Amino acid sequence: MPVCGFNQKMLEGLTAFSEGLVEHGLFHRGEQNGETLEQGIRRELSDMVRLLPELNRIDDVAKREMTEGVVKYALGFYMNMRKNGVEGGLRDYKEVIGRVMGYFQEMDSKYYGELEGRPEDMRELTEHLNFKQI
Repeated sequence: MPVCGFNQKMLEGLTAFSEGLVEHGLFHRGEQNGETLEQGIRRELSDMVRLLPELNRIDDVAKREMTEGVVKYALGFYMNMRKNGVEGGLRDYKEVIGRVMGYFQEMDSKYYGELEGRPEDMRELTEHLNFKQI
């Protein structure tokens, strides 16, 4: 990523985290709560949307930023799951996760392979990413 680079260990960590979001947050908790996948996603999204405005109560800036980052990742991830996999019962959730990881790899490759150091590198990167599908 344009913040530090992206390596296999990071990819594996994000993959495991993403799988946990589906397996625990949707499958396990949904079963416990008697929810459909759509209801589980709505619950998760609602919880995170309600949490985000409260994060300013965390005084430690570093802790607040880390918490916000994890919550925003999960929020975007569940939005992608809803968009790309609920209809099939999330049977292909690992495929969708693979596409998410491919997106991050593309971001890293484009930045470090082509854009780093250019005057408008971040603008060019976001314009490039805008057209990448997950």
